Amino acid sequence: MTWDARLWLIGLMWSAAACASRPLPTLVETAPLAISTPIVAATSTRSPVPPSMVVATQSPAISTPRLITLAPTASIAILSTSTPPTCPPFPAPTTEETQAAVQHFEHGLLFWLQSRNEIWALIDSPLEQQYYWRVLPNLWVEGTPEIPANGLTPPAKRFVPVRGFGQAWLSQPLRDDLGWAIDEESGFNTTLIYYPQGFYAPDCTWEPKSDLYELKDDHGQVFQFVGAGGIAKRMTNEQ
Repeated sequence: MTWDARLWLIGLMWSAAACASRPLPTLVETAPLAISTPIVAATSTRSPVPPSMVVATQSPAISTPRLITLAPTASIAILSTSTPPTCPPFPAPTTEETQAAVQHFEHGLLFWLQSRNEIWALIDSPLEQQYYWRVLPNLWVEGTPEIPANGLTPPAKRFVPVRGFGQAWLSQPLRDDLGWAIDEESGFNTTLIYYPQGFYAPDCTWEPKSDLYELKDDHGQVFQFVGAGGIAKRMTNEQ
């Protein structure tokens, strides 16, 4: 063996001996400790969880859902089993044959209805074909002067109303509202129609509302009256 070969063999043996003397098991055992220590420090600084808390944080058992049925109250049971009462038909219109009289004024007209012994005053309103309606008692009686002793002299082509119309016209403020009569009183027969207005309550009690009347004058003109002393309207052919 040459000298160079001997030197190479000595170096190889030295390297093998050096590798064999390194603490390899120590590096393998301490590597996990070096890694696990910073992970614990970085993720949590709290104290260890007590055993009792560990038990409390376990997932609870899932119970089977239960179906709850609520019993209806007594009032609901009555409503659900009772039959609503059957109300009678709505009241039908009624008719009233009567003698009547009418007189026209500068700002309205007067009707007298013999069956009721009433005077219905229609006073012009701002709306076309519509009047304010007032119901007045007929204060004139047979045997008293027909022409009121008021000393009033009407202008040309105007008239002072007489009898019951005259009695009502003299009362203030009706005279100012109507003005002078533009024709004389005219009598005729008519039919007063009454249309019941209202509704049935839940127990079928009839609850009346505003009255609705209708009549025709001596020329066949239809008038409607709404509410006991409210609004009157001259009806057109389209209505």
